[in-house]
Amino acid sequence: MKIKVLDFEKQYDKPIAVALGFFDCIHTGHALLVESAKQFAKDNGVESALLTFSNDPNELFGKDKQICTFENRLFILEKLGLDEVIGAKFNEDFMSTSPEGFLDKLVGNFDVKCIVVGADYTFGKNAGGNVDMLKHYCEMHGIVLNIVPFETVCGEKLSTTYLKSLVKSGEVKKLNSHLAVPYFMSGVVQHARHKGTGMGFPTVNIAPDSLRLALKDGIYATFCNIDGKIYESMTNVGKKPTFNDNSVSVETYIFDFDGDVYGKNVIVYFVERTRDVTKFNSIDDLKTQLEKDERQIRGILQNCAEFAKIQG
Repeated sequence: MKIKVLDFEKQYDKPIAVALGFFDCIHTGHALLVESAKQFAKDNGVESALLTFSNDPNELFGKDKQICTFENRLFILEKLGLDEVIGAKFNEDFMSTSPEGFLDKLVGNFDVKCIVVGADYTFGKNAGGNVDMLKHYCEMHGIVLNIVPFETVCGEKLSTTYLKSLVKSGEVKKLNSHLAVPYFMSGVVQHARHKGTGMGFPTVNIAPDSLRLALKDGIYATFCNIDGKIYESMTNVGKKPTFNDNSVSVETYIFDFDGDVYGKNVIVYFVERTRDVTKFNSIDDLKTQLEKDERQIRGILQNCAEFAKIQG
């Protein structure tokens, strides 16, 4: 990974243009902030950066888990061409920091030339800081402030709550229209029970990430990245009821592929949910359905617009 990871608690002397926000997932609105930081950095000979949390703040409030982990965000932000990510740990100390204290620490630890935020950005204890306060602070410290209008969906602000609802309902096609990079899962390929191999549908199996909000169980049209090459595929997320297997896994059948991938890291990009996970009366019935699934999903993936995003 080429993107540099900096610690919010340490001091650095390299000048930066930094985007501020939560950035649970990197949606299209966040991508505009990244582009603004990158443009200032390019025009002024500084590094582009983004501040996000290295842990999940939702854990402290008992809310739904995050859509993307810190590592997921690093992957996405590198694809977007960002130079640096500043990781801050969200804890009681961070929560109790005043708005002025947060800004003083940011400016004290980093040579900040430009700050980029959304129009509704808040910060500090009890979200007591807002854009007006930030404007005044930047004017006092000679820092350029770029305020980016927030993205809307049907006239409403694009929110993480809305995007989480799409994850929980499995609406990845709609979800992807709001993400900078299509929804994905990644992991090291594990050995499994080889039930698919016996039916002519060998699968690449990875464990779901327990730190992320769970995607709704189902059969999905997907792309699979192996060693930098993209393959069309279909993926089962969830249990295997026909085999009376209640363990949850992510199993991907890769079209026109017969390589050995055990122990390799793969990335599975989700394009569209096609049906529920179903218990079939026999293995033959399941095999017949999988053949139908493959034909349907090959059609979905043909000339799919998501492929261009993945290749970027």
